[in-house]
Amino acid sequence: MARNKRIKFLAELTVGYDCVLDIGTDHGLVLLEALKKGYIKSAIASDLREEPLNQAKKNLKNYDVDFIISDGFEQINLPYDLTIIAGMGAYLITDIMAKAKQDCTYILQANDKHHVLREFLSKQGFIIEDEFVIHDKFYYVIMIVKKGKMILLEDDLYLGPKLKYKPEAKHYYQHKIKQYEKILSKADDKRKEELIKLIKIYKMQ
Repeated sequence: MARNKRIKFLAELTVGYDCVLDIGTDHGLVLLEALKKGYIKSAIASDLREEPLNQAKKNLKNYDVDFIISDGFEQINLPYDLTIIAGMGAYLITDIMAKAKQDCTYILQANDKHHVLREFLSKQGFIIEDEFVIHDKFYYVIMIVKKGKMILLEDDLYLGPKLKYKPEAKHYYQHKIKQYEKILSKADDKRKEELIKLIKIYKMQ
């Protein structure tokens, strides 16, 4: 499939919402897809840097979009009912989510350390309503999050409390097992112990 599978998938998740805040919008491609297909009515494109935001302005010039330079939620004062934070590291997403303002739905797609993001969400009063994994050259894990309470066991942190029940996740878990087994022989004793534990967790599925 085409390399834009991730963008199309993220855009499809906006169906049923009115205004989407896209933090770290980059070139605004997810918003472009969502607006072009009529999934949403309007959007707020936000980025920390002026250069990508200017590119987003060019891509989204024919649509109802506000463009705001902002560090996460800090400069966002307009109403929205869905937030997308995608294509960043887990630690950066946790930093942004720690300052979440409005009670809305969040689409989160971290590029790494999904267990870190899940643990943060459970401790900070968020609940994972759904999870997806797609393959678009790389594996991408996408979470649908709202305010709420959830208790996660250790295997939930790594496998995902919703993802572990989905058949399509098996290929992703097998990929993770191969990844860990590949580096096992080169790891020091402490890292080996950690890798063996992770392999066991992923083999549970």
